[in-house]
Amino acid sequence: MVDTQNRSRALNTAHSFIVQAPAGSGKTTLLTQRFLALLKTVNKPEEILAVTFTKKAAAEMYERVAHALDMSLVEEPSCDHEKSTYLLAKEAVQHLNKLGLDLNQIKNNLNIKTI
Repeated sequence: MVDTQNRSRALNTAHSFIVQAPAGSGKTTLLTQRFLALLKTVNKPEEILAVTFTKKAAAEMYERVAHALDMSLVEEPSCDHEKSTYLLAKEAVQHLNKLGLDLNQIKNNLNIKTI
């Protein structure tokens, strides 16, 4: 991808960023990865708030994050574009497990809303 460097910078949780791109360019994937990266830095999943413009987008984002968390418990994918999401989810689950949260608690406390 031409924007690989920008995507990597967006995963740096120490900085804020804006995502602007056309439909089908991978914005939701990037935002899902950002959410997973943030999960590695908090004590509770509900400390993170993701806000979308529509209920449909919020539902899709929730499903993607929850799916990534579920998939983190299985074998690493062979596709390069799925590995990043897998590794972020695996690290998030490991971090939150150390804090005494199980996968169901994590998924139940995801704070993905619409305006």
